[in-house]
Amino acid sequence: MFVQLEQIVAITILAGEIMLKNGAETSRVEETMSHIARACGARQVDCFAIPTGVFLSAADAWGRTHMALRRVHNRTINLDRIAKVNELSRRLADGRIDYECAHSLLERIGRERTGFSLVPSMVASGVVGCTVAILLNAGPAEATGAFVAAFTVRYIAHIISRLHGAQFTFEFFGGMTAAIIGVWLHHIWSGISQEQIVVGGIMPLVPGMAVTNAIRDVIAGDLLSGLSRGLEAALTAVAVSMGVVIVLAVRP
Repeated sequence: MFVQLEQIVAITILAGEIMLKNGAETSRVEETMSHIARACGARQVDCFAIPTGVFLSAADAWGRTHMALRRVHNRTINLDRIAKVNELSRRLADGRIDYECAHSLLERIGRERTGFSLVPSMVASGVVGCTVAILLNAGPAEATGAFVAAFTVRYIAHIISRLHGAQFTFEFFGGMTAAIIGVWLHHIWSGISQEQIVVGGIMPLVPGMAVTNAIRDVIAGDLLSGLSRGLEAALTAVAVSMGVVIVLAVRP
């Protein structure tokens, strides 16, 4: 099936945008885009991805060139979507699907709502916080407090993200929430360690994926993306820390 150069660029830039929006590292985005474009018939492909945008230039067998860029404003972590785009690129490269099917599947991946609903994600966050507190030698009371803190922090993050707050807002208020719960539980029961509760409560906010992607990008030679992701992770950590510090500083 013959695919127009404009169609090749359209499907390739869409795949790159979906992967960037959902937390894929730069090298994976560029490699997947290159595979998709060549599988559709492009002879030469040059793609460049940074956390806030993706750029693509493709040329066909007649030497015609088409370029496109796509700005990425909002980013999250959704490994399911990344895996689906990767699988689609493999199927397209192997000839198991054609352009029309691949483009339809990509649009569906970009629109679909994946992941867990609010309550299961809150419970999962609570389990993470509780587990971390146990690793810090917390007793049953501290572990329960960490569960409640992480559970509540996840709900606060959901509410603020629904209100489209500024970046790092829910990390800041999440840190404050975890610290308030820890201080309050310690106030009503002095035998509870507030430090273990606070540490467990802020665990859902730790930018582990961002740090991992930053390191991978730097190792792969994508210094611009690696440094920008590292700075984003550092600012996230500062926002969480400031929320905790403010509460601990003003407590009676």
